[in-house]
Amino acid sequence: MKKKIICIILTATLALSACTKDNGGSDPAPQPTAASTTDNGNQSSEVSGTVTAAQAKLPKDIYAQISSSFSLPELYQGDDDWILNNYGLDASKLEDYVCAEGDELHADRIFIIKTKDSADVADVVSKLNAVYGQLSSPEMLDYMPEQADTIKAGRVVSSGNYAYLLISPDADGIEAIIKEGIAAN
Repeated sequence: MKKKIICIILTATLALSACTKDNGGSDPAPQPTAASTTDNGNQSSEVSGTVTAAQAKLPKDIYAQISSSFSLPELYQGDDDWILNNYGLDASKLEDYVCAEGDELHADRIFIIKTKDSADVADVVSKLNAVYGQLSSPEMLDYMPEQADTIKAGRVVSSGNYAYLLISPDADGIEAIIKEGIAAN
């Protein structure tokens, strides 16, 4: 019971801090740049190459392929209201998305987002970095020590109108599917 209460409090804290707007102060989440390294040593990079709308798959199609290729824990998939209230992501600016996250026992996150306008990618990446920053905080790593290595190996990446956050023991294989989907012919 105590673990559930802590999880609820942490989830609420994550949701509130991810939704707050920057008022000119410093943003605790690392900002991605091409092949930049985050504070914890993980890569946050932009995938090279250009992607045309006709070539790329939609995030829901990519996620379906991931789900059929990997044995994922039960992941909750958020809708428009959920992603706005919990992560500050405005669905009206997104062409398609999948925001799937684990329960209090699984740190797994697979967020694949395609924006309508490439100008909105930086904002999405910033919000995904805020989520990742919260999940990789010392408090969360202490709360879920058995998931710490998986969380530390997480990544936020952008390519064209796409951005994604991956936290999974299968992150390398999942990322390969995402990259293939983004560049699909």
